[in-house]
Amino acid sequence: MSDDAGLITQWNRLTRVHRRIEARMERHLHRQLGLGVSEFYALRTLSEGVAAGTELLYLSDLANGTGLSQSATSRLVTRLQERGLITTHTASNDRRSIEIELTAVAHDVLRLGSPLLSQAVEEVVRQLHVEETDMDLLRYLRGGGSDSAGAHVRQAPNVR
Repeated sequence: MSDDAGLITQWNRLTRVHRRIEARMERHLHRQLGLGVSEFYALRTLSEGVAAGTELLYLSDLANGTGLSQSATSRLVTRLQERGLITTHTASNDRRSIEIELTAVAHDVLRLGSPLLSQAVEEVVRQLHVEETDMDLLRYLRGGGSDSAGAHVRQAPNVR
């Protein structure tokens, strides 16, 4: 198998694992909190912005943080508002931006949701071990793969 074919095979494995983890996360979040993954990611993005001292948040910043389009992000913000997870206000110093504030309910959701995400990842990683998936990928997902991941990068041919 050529280096390119090997890389594509590894990329496909990683993509399949990512999809499985996200599907498991979706099930846990929906069952326990009634949220989807994109809603939870949005709350985390907003929370990280607040922790970093960002007072104003442009819709494009939230879109970039969640990987959604502008229109999907607008719909997401509306859903979060309707559920009482955020409040929004037009910024007084810049009418084009909005200030988004997490509610107390959102902080509770974040506190309860983070362990659910960890649980989902652990469950999928345990299944990977049983299925005898690529051991380098398994080590990476468990947090110990920086050396082996770097070895694959160093072995890759130079691309010009």
